[in-house]
Amino acid sequence: MKKRGIILLVLTFTNVAFGQLNRGVLVFDNTPKSVLTLIENQEINLTQTRAVVDFITNNTITTYKKQKLSKRNKALVRHVKILNEQLEYRYFSGVKTSLEDLEILFEFLLIQQSIITDAQSPSGRSPNLWKKAQMFLTSKKRLCILIPKAYKASDHKVVDSPYWNYIDNHEKMLDRFDDLAKIKKIKPKKELVVLFKELSYNGSAPKVRTLDTDYDNEWSLKWGDEVHSDVVGSRIFSALGYDTDHPYFYGQDQLVLVFESSRTILNTKMLTDSLKHIYNFDLGPFISKTGTIDSFMIQKNKALKPYMNHTYVTFVKCAVEARPDRVKRLGSFCPNQFNNPKRKELRGALLAHIWIGNWDTREENTLLTTVHQGNYKYQISAVFSDLGTSMGVRVNTIRSDFKTGLVNAFEWEAAHKKGNKISFNHALNALLKPYQQATCDDLYWMAEKISLFDEQMLRDILKHSGWPYPIAELYFHKLASRRASILKAFAIADPNPISFDKNLNITENGVDIVKNGVLVVDYERQKNPESFFHNQGRMRNYGN
Repeated sequence: MKKRGIILLVLTFTNVAFGQLNRGVLVFDNTPKSVLTLIENQEINLTQTRAVVDFITNNTITTYKKQKLSKRNKALVRHVKILNEQLEYRYFSGVKTSLEDLEILFEFLLIQQSIITDAQSPSGRSPNLWKKAQMFLTSKKRLCILIPKAYKASDHKVVDSPYWNYIDNHEKMLDRFDDLAKIKKIKPKKELVVLFKELSYNGSAPKVRTLDTDYDNEWSLKWGDEVHSDVVGSRIFSALGYDTDHPYFYGQDQLVLVFESSRTILNTKMLTDSLKHIYNFDLGPFISKTGTIDSFMIQKNKALKPYMNHTYVTFVKCAVEARPDRVKRLGSFCPNQFNNPKRKELRGALLAHIWIGNWDTREENTLLTTVHQGNYKYQISAVFSDLGTSMGVRVNTIRSDFKTGLVNAFEWEAAHKKGNKISFNHALNALLKPYQQATCDDLYWMAEKISLFDEQMLRDILKHSGWPYPIAELYFHKLASRRASILKAFAIADPNPISFDKNLNITENGVDIVKNGVLVVDYERQKNPESFFHNQGRMRNYGN
């Protein structure tokens, strides 16, 4: 086969090649070696397969290499057992091993490795010194790709898989985020009531775990610099065909957090003190109202009726991320040590990260999930998680912190072609194997998906962000400009040209807000306590 290009990581002082891959094919056109361990003489190796299935479904297996394994949920166990029964029935019926069998075997191995990865990187654990150093070094590198001589884009088709789904028109692209939410039984409301459940200790963004009033589904309640960017990044990724988390922005007093007497946190002061202790985060500027639920509040919002006389708090702004009961989260779907198949949709995702400027691309932010579809039917789905570390990231070496959602840090161009090399104006903190192996053809494939976005799609996505008009408008022009730079670099004729102005000016009441494409004031700081202007950020769990 002809070689299709190579991703390079370029330091400021040298060029470092990180690998190359032949033109991608469907995953089982070249069966992964990991799957072949479960095949013997072109038949399923029952002993090996049963060992993998037992590892997944047997909760008496509690450790792996001295690492504690999480308890496997009933939905996952039932799903794997049903698939294994199908395999064994075909095996004992003398049916020849098929493509479907290989897909099931790969699914088993993917689930097994996700469980192992979750044990090796439990939530709440800060990266060790070596990982922090790796993140720091990777963040200082820039990406580029070499275009082979006589390059011609492949017409290789990518089919639906747990990693990606084909969408055939603009309307479906725009609706896909909400369509996925419906499948998962996620039901956001214009005014949402959530019940405090427990403190969260994982990640760097300040958050707590809360319950929906149905007591079955959870919401992760967040504050700080990701409440806008996560919403935008997730909707863009879902429109491109990927599954994502489901974050929603809530403005002033649109969300009510209720405290129950049976929980460890009973009031706003206890919550504020805990967030300060865990995340070194001051919740105070984000608080709008606090008090006791009374009949007047219940008249305005009937959902509060069961919580008469309970303590509550509302916020200037916040975001919630759905944790529906029918979706079970496992470990990474893309662990670096796993023999990942040659999948164009995973390698091409690199360019999607670059377009939105996502910085935190560690394997912890790729999640394998099982989605209950009813009638004991389950489907695995690969979720790109925590896409909020995007849309303008500033990593501070001296203070050892970082901040996201800084519109002035979001470059106007994402890609630039010079000679036979395309350079990208963005750095990541981790390069997973698919990104290291990405070819020109993979990125061209994603660039074509990006070309399907038009002005209406971008504006509709930004409407959900909660950004005030001047910030949202500046982001619109920058996303459109970055999109155009990507299409130009890959020589793709733009099917949906979007006008943008790099010298955008926005004035309010005679005051310049945006001047020559730059935000020049700390816009409405009381309404936006995280600031779109100052880059001092969070330090917890990363270090640089």
